[in-house]
Amino acid sequence: MSESHPYDPRARMVRLPSTVLGVAKSFFIYLPPEYEQGQRDLPALYLLRGHEREWVNPREDDSRNGKTVIDLYAGLRAAGSIGPLILVMPGLASDDNAVPSMLANMCAPQLAKSAGIGSGAFLSYFFDQLIPYVERTFGAHPAARAIAGFSLGGLMAIKAAARFPDRFASVGCFDGTVLYAADSGRYARHDDTVLANPMFDAALGLPRNAAFLDQDHPITLLLRADRVAIRRIRWLIQYGPEAIEPWGSNFYRGEYLLRALHALGIRNSAPVAALPDARHSWYWADRHIEQTLPIHWEAIQAYARR
Repeated sequence: MSESHPYDPRARMVRLPSTVLGVAKSFFIYLPPEYEQGQRDLPALYLLRGHEREWVNPREDDSRNGKTVIDLYAGLRAAGSIGPLILVMPGLASDDNAVPSMLANMCAPQLAKSAGIGSGAFLSYFFDQLIPYVERTFGAHPAARAIAGFSLGGLMAIKAAARFPDRFASVGCFDGTVLYAADSGRYARHDDTVLANPMFDAALGLPRNAAFLDQDHPITLLLRADRVAIRRIRWLIQYGPEAIEPWGSNFYRGEYLLRALHALGIRNSAPVAALPDARHSWYWADRHIEQTLPIHWEAIQAYARR
């Protein structure tokens, strides 16, 4: 069911009762003019962060200057750089955005003190309910998908592509909170300082469930993935500069991810990895999409023609 909302009016908010989570979750969807004219089987880009409003809220932080990701899309369309795309922005956190799911079937959802978590099975919700719903209801093409994310959304995008590399033509990550691994990527690094944050209690358990983390980790997932499938994906990795670490960018985590991809024979398709003036802000997350969306478009077209 579509509902009104105070964000970018070009995006529809859909409230989806989830049989997987046992609660209703919202997502935003932008449908291009071609959809309104009756065209179906359009490609889709899934944009991840945490709360569904973030990509379509022009005031998500003070850097955004009243723009949203839809403005960037519209500008690229007007320039002829891309074709028609459906943009999908799912809610993958608690309703107040205080408890991130990490795109996992959470270890201890009962620890969440915020509404909107339900069973905590967000991995199953995203792949088994949300994507099929979008494709069934809005006619998104099942063989023309891309995924991208900012910060924890970047972590989730990497995990999604590593877990199911045959389902995406491309994956983007801007200033992702990429977790460190140990033993040449076989296990999670359990002393990674990010993991100590209490907001991860529901996802990772308290104390942290080491066996779960080892299996649900972006680097270990990459190393276990089918090599042919992950090399087929276009990887678009960008992050802020080293000079503003540790609070202004995820430079070292981005460099670590690129080293892991390089070890797998994967090159970065982004025009530049470390953006020299970037910050961990929505202005720069939008610039990442502006730079990489034409490459997503090319990858989707090539994948759909296979």
